[in-house]
Amino acid sequence: MQLAYSNDRLSSRMSVDPSVAVEPEVESSVIEWLLHDDQVMRECFTHAAEILKSVTGAAITAITLLDEEHQHYRAEVGMAMPLVTRARSLADYAVRDADLFVIEDAHDDTRFGECMLVQRHPFVRFYAAIALRAPNGEIVGALCAMDPAPGRLDASQRGVFYHLRAMIENDLKMRTATAIDPLTQLYNRRFLLESIARKWKDAREGDVMGSVVVDVDWFKQYNDTYGHQAGDHCLRKVASVMQAAADGERIIAGRMGGEEFGLLVLRAEPVALEDTLEALRQGVEDLAIEHRASPLGMVTVSVGASLTRMTEGSRLAHREGFASADRALYRSKHEGRNLVTMA
Repeated sequence: MQLAYSNDRLSSRMSVDPSVAVEPEVESSVIEWLLHDDQVMRECFTHAAEILKSVTGAAITAITLLDEEHQHYRAEVGMAMPLVTRARSLADYAVRDADLFVIEDAHDDTRFGECMLVQRHPFVRFYAAIALRAPNGEIVGALCAMDPAPGRLDASQRGVFYHLRAMIENDLKMRTATAIDPLTQLYNRRFLLESIARKWKDAREGDVMGSVVVDVDWFKQYNDTYGHQAGDHCLRKVASVMQAAADGERIIAGRMGGEEFGLLVLRAEPVALEDTLEALRQGVEDLAIEHRASPLGMVTVSVGASLTRMTEGSRLAHREGFASADRALYRSKHEGRNLVTMA
């Protein structure tokens, strides 16, 4: 079944209702995890894009992921797509809509005059997309089809978008259940360690990997003083600082267990890494969470980090990188805590 091409104006385009609140962007481990190319979800994305291309006949189909600043393409079928700023993307319009978003001819709508894919190769005119949501309901991206010629969708083609969305979101729900720590919403220990091993193995020679271990100071005493419910709330707040420090695709953050967290920094630079970790330490301090059982009077973290330049000899040395970071963490604790120590 092919697209029924048409030169008609946007008769089937669904307009954005300004009274409907725009969904918040997801700034959680789900989008970070997807940007790091989880193997199972990548295969799911590829199958969905291939099916959509077969059914619609569109020149290009893809999954787009949206972070705060950019639209990232995954599983493109038809051509390799460039990185696009979110503000100039078609997907940013699509995810504002509560339903399937269709543009029959982008040249007939002044809203899309600044969209990069309309103004530049592949000069998109037809575009259709449906928003994809994380299990918590937040939008992570869209399933889309596009073509340099005007087009329209029939009822059965529209239905395929809904079926594929259900398939993707169901797979996403099952995968996040095994990848995300339910308390902090960071990666859990198993998935974090799997991600570290995979990224370390795939790094190019000369890349520098940063291994980081973060521990909440005097956390047992915090639980003893305020109770475990308050302790859980404290860990969630600290985890939010970890997530804020996870800079797009360059940092993977997860909960190692208890009050200990781990981060892997890709393409790390010594000065920049130390600045980032100092900002993380300060960010936790700025939470100003009272901790009467701490000599510092508030919740703080100690941080240890190490850097490894990739060579053939260090290709499988991710455990040593984190062992070195753990020794640096011990020095931070020994020297008074609430410190960042580089190995």
